[in-house]
Amino acid sequence: MEQLPLFSNGVELQAPKSYKGIYAMHKYWSKKPHNLVAAYIARFSEPGDVVLDPFCGSGVTVVESVRLCRKALGFDINPIAVFLTKMGLERVDIDRLKEAYAAIESMTVPFIEELYRTECPNCANENALATHFIWQDGSISEVWVSCAECRTSKATKSPDRRDIEAIQSLDRPNCWYPKVPLYENARINAKSGMKISDLFTDRALHALSFLLSQIEKIEDVPIRNTLRLCFSASLPQASRMVFVIRRRGKTSGGENKPKAEVGSWVIGYWIPKEHFEINVWRCFKNRFRRIIKGKSEISDVFPRPVEEFTSIEHLASTNEGYYVNIGNATCLPIESESVDYIFTDPPHGNRLPYLELSLMWNSWLGLTDINWDDEIVVSAAKTRHKNLKDYQRRLAVTLRELWRVLKPGKYLSIAFNSLDDSTWLSLLNSCTQAGFNLQEIRPLKYSATSVVQDNRKNALKTDFVLTFQKKLSNMKGDMLLSQNRREVNDIISDFLENLPGGCAQTYDVLNHVIVIQAKQGRFSPVSLILDTLEQNYRRFVEPGWKSGSN
Repeated sequence: MEQLPLFSNGVELQAPKSYKGIYAMHKYWSKKPHNLVAAYIARFSEPGDVVLDPFCGSGVTVVESVRLCRKALGFDINPIAVFLTKMGLERVDIDRLKEAYAAIESMTVPFIEELYRTECPNCANENALATHFIWQDGSISEVWVSCAECRTSKATKSPDRRDIEAIQSLDRPNCWYPKVPLYENARINAKSGMKISDLFTDRALHALSFLLSQIEKIEDVPIRNTLRLCFSASLPQASRMVFVIRRRGKTSGGENKPKAEVGSWVIGYWIPKEHFEINVWRCFKNRFRRIIKGKSEISDVFPRPVEEFTSIEHLASTNEGYYVNIGNATCLPIESESVDYIFTDPPHGNRLPYLELSLMWNSWLGLTDINWDDEIVVSAAKTRHKNLKDYQRRLAVTLRELWRVLKPGKYLSIAFNSLDDSTWLSLLNSCTQAGFNLQEIRPLKYSATSVVQDNRKNALKTDFVLTFQKKLSNMKGDMLLSQNRREVNDIISDFLENLPGGCAQTYDVLNHVIVIQAKQGRFSPVSLILDTLEQNYRRFVEPGWKSGSN
């Protein structure tokens, strides 16, 4: 079988492109590099084919499928995922969007600015604006000021009496804001009794609720949705979860205290002891620039509007378009043997509880009709009862469903990342039992560094894409977990000795060992394979390996 990195168009599956344009409009976890996903779609399907992603997430598979003239089907149990996917394909008139933004600005900024009035430390102008507050242990410790009078964009000062009284005098907003409780989950820092509103200062709640109320008045639906997208995307930086970075060697003015720099929302609902409160309009304005770039790219990539179908039957009767909806991957509303290719990125065991992590976005946008019970995930939230057994059972049902809708002989590619042996074994067994044969395993490099991707003990340094082919033969029995280090070493040794140059990358070795063993009904843990490499082979060009001791 040909090596996956080399595609029919001669482009190697190597450097991932960064998240720009369409894919930089809104944060979402575990986004896959769009150029690499596109390469898989181009290899395993043809123009006019139906491509499915039953866990569509932020919409990379759907958008790239449409761009490559395929008919795309996307489903996700997460409402914000469906919203983001549609926003990645929906064109808007940029001039009308800018006009709507200007109207929102004229209605909203005067209200918001009153919340952030402060005195300039340079010229004593009482109508200066606070752009950032630094909070430490529940109190404001520093204020960053922008002043039109003395034309300073960042003066810093300690909070004065007016700054302190301003926050103390605020009641909760008159406009609607979400009071949805979080699921208690220590792994993502969601504490007992904690609500979405607790993630924001009272001042931010006032500004956000008023801003959203103005957006909701817009009658043009595509424009309104685009500004809702901008609002949702700006929420993390407007929250209390933006940590303060203090680097050694950088001081503010004549102080010995390291200079403060703005961090970002990483993941979960951790509110640092020292965190920022950023002017809400500033957050919205900065995000709008990215929205403009993203929507402009959509117009460039799709010179004419892409048709969104109201039914799957309608999509089947045409050559291009897409259908995206909230859906449960265990029960897809798709006819049997009607899909040409599936590329998907299912939840990886206990890595990311997507619905819980998306609750901030969903609740602010009023997307609260969520089927929590059907999420395929392992969660530390005890009240959800989402354990490994439930995850494995639902994933197995999903894979049988994917086998049902896929045409005979066609391919399923699954992006996967886990160092948990039982999760790997469960996935491989579920695929085999459903009627899929493992064809190859290849790396899928990340577009950007992620704390979760790099440091969590349950995550590998890279995703892998496991590609299976649908077979009509009888289902096989369970794979056996093999801890036979000698067998693994023999497979690696034979592979390297017969390889031109005698050197292979880590992912080549993993691919070879796992595919060989899968054909024999066995699976050795990835950790064991990696450890065998470390002990018995020498590094070549990192992370390459040659025969001989390390």
